[in-house]
Amino acid sequence: MSRLRSYVAGAGLGPFMIRAAMGSSAIQAAGMLLTFLVGIQLARGLGASGYGHYGIAMAVIAIASIPGEFGLPKLVTREVASASASGDQSRLAGVIRWADRMSLLIALPLAAIIGLGSFLMLRYISAPVGTAIALGAPIIPLIALTRIRGGALQGLHFLVLGQIPVDLLRPLLLALLLLALFTLDPGAEAPQAIALNALTAATALVVAHHWLHARLPRPRPARTAQPGRRWLASTIPMAMTDGMRMLQPQVGVLLLGIWAAATQVGLFRVALSTMAMIAVPISLANSIAAPVLAKLHAEGDMRRLQQLSRRSAQAMVVGVLALSLPFLLIGDRLLEIVFGAEFGGAWPSLLVLCLGQLVSAGFGPNATLLNMTGHERRVTRAMALAVASNLSALLLLVPSLGPLGAAWASMVGLSIWNYLLWQDARRLLAVNTSFLPIRPGRIEGSA
Repeated sequence: MSRLRSYVAGAGLGPFMIRAAMGSSAIQAAGMLLTFLVGIQLARGLGASGYGHYGIAMAVIAIASIPGEFGLPKLVTREVASASASGDQSRLAGVIRWADRMSLLIALPLAAIIGLGSFLMLRYISAPVGTAIALGAPIIPLIALTRIRGGALQGLHFLVLGQIPVDLLRPLLLALLLLALFTLDPGAEAPQAIALNALTAATALVVAHHWLHARLPRPRPARTAQPGRRWLASTIPMAMTDGMRMLQPQVGVLLLGIWAAATQVGLFRVALSTMAMIAVPISLANSIAAPVLAKLHAEGDMRRLQQLSRRSAQAMVVGVLALSLPFLLIGDRLLEIVFGAEFGGAWPSLLVLCLGQLVSAGFGPNATLLNMTGHERRVTRAMALAVASNLSALLLLVPSLGPLGAAWASMVGLSIWNYLLWQDARRLLAVNTSFLPIRPGRIEGSA
């Protein structure tokens, strides 16, 4: 143990990656728990109908946020890390300024359209929903700019610090503000909750900007290099993958809002927030495995790459199964205890969503492996097919089955996504990412 502590505290790449993985895992786990706590507060404070109004408004804002980010945080992380390593201060400052400008050019008009449009549509849509959307519109540019600063901090090797503003600070502040809101005003509705969400987004941006400004290399360059066309070409596939990943759950919420009552949307939101907590072992295993997978592939150590992929999948399955088991057995009672008596009806949808996460865990770190080995376009292709399948299933199932249909549609999209990526990993890398001892295929084009 003493030697292990000394190694982890060392200055080499291995100790750095271990510390980064441990810190990132802690941030993600704490952030997920806080987000789950926020979901409990909203469900109990707003009730099923009010939580449904909140869910519809946040789905609109989340979908509108996709173009605002446009894959820019990942591009900034990559370019800042590269420029920092080569000492190119002009390119380092240039990519941050370029990303800010691109994000604002997209996000500000979107926020204005969403905000004004919701006021103009108040006669056609529910008043709490329209008001909540208008109050939440500023979240679109605020979160985009915060994530760009977080990406820059990670590129400067402040990996944990770059994740704190959005993933930890924002849900922590929101939980505290919601506690105050529902204590002082028990009859508060969705618009007030969304306004607090916007306030936390602004606070996160201020903190992230301050942290980045204090850590940027000095002296600052008078002129910056901004090869915008090259950066734009690089960010498009990243934007498509991230956008489709964010779009999938939100479309289900929106379609439910069209075909079902706000109460049904509230039930589905509870199922989704519970599923997000159950999926924590998947995100933790992926974040820990990602740098090691990249390293092993660069070294050509395919035996250990295969071993790590399978061990990661097994850890995912065990973790997801352990968290799912109480909800599989007595989920209706647990949901009523945690969220309130009217949310027990979310149990059937949660059962299907849990099954989907078990399927995802069983296929292992397929997307992470492909992204870490230069096959990110295959991930984008699989995501596009999964989103199309999910949308088709939603249109077919939601009108008749409501939240349960949305859950089954999510299961369809998730299964297709994982199966395609698992096949790509076997075909392109000869690696079986699943937890089962299936023999991997041959690398495409090999003898």
